[in-house]
Amino acid sequence: MRSVFGRTLHDQWKWLIGWAIFAAVWPAMYVGLYPSIGGFEDLDQLLDQLPPAIREFFASSSLDISSPEGFLNLEFFSFVGPLLILAFTVVVGGSATAGELERGTLDLLLANPIPRWRIVVDKGAALLVGAVVIGLAMWIGAAAGAAVAGVDLDLGSVGQALVSTLLLGLALGAFALAAGSLTGQRWLSAGLALAVGIAGFFLNGLGALVDWLEPFRPLSPFYHYIANDPLRNGLDPGSATVLVGWAVVGFLVAVVAFERRDLRM
Repeated sequence: MRSVFGRTLHDQWKWLIGWAIFAAVWPAMYVGLYPSIGGFEDLDQLLDQLPPAIREFFASSSLDISSPEGFLNLEFFSFVGPLLILAFTVVVGGSATAGELERGTLDLLLANPIPRWRIVVDKGAALLVGAVVIGLAMWIGAAAGAAVAGVDLDLGSVGQALVSTLLLGLALGAFALAAGSLTGQRWLSAGLALAVGIAGFFLNGLGALVDWLEPFRPLSPFYHYIANDPLRNGLDPGSATVLVGWAVVGFLVAVVAFERRDLRM
């Protein structure tokens, strides 16, 4: 291949396409199920009786399945959507450089006249492209499900919510990329990023229940992912900026760490 970016995409394209198709099935399924579930008034009343703080564990503080957007918020964007993105970005980010080192292919890669920083840049670019492909696939899945089921779904709002999901995935994916450059161990790096994501999920939810945790909620990436309820209210520029900032910082740490790391080859 003519570049690290091209080789990386070439190496992972089968897995990427397979995961994108798998990810697209979920929103299509939930949107397709809405006509048979959305009309259950008893379920809607049950959700209304939940304490407001409990609702913070979901992608909306107002659980309302009387609309397809509310149902998609509850069933998809609260947990499944972020998980589908994170499963890709965290694994790919963690193995971007550490995977090459563990497989013994990094020495062959560095034998080419390529600066170290360029390797991290190209790997990061491939991670970004893969995340966008998966996000686009999920949007297509939601659109296809709405068309087949005859559901009036605001696809523009779905797109903004998916952008927020992508930014969450890229923020934690960049953390995994930085951890991989620092430790040289792909599964440790992916595990650390996943642990940060899980801790952030519970910090955001429990912060609404426990008073002393409330001030720390903005430290959670999940808080910035769902704070403005992007499916209902649109993408919040402030929260999006925070997630982009975290992704940029993680990427820069990865570049510096990989430049300075003793690869022991």
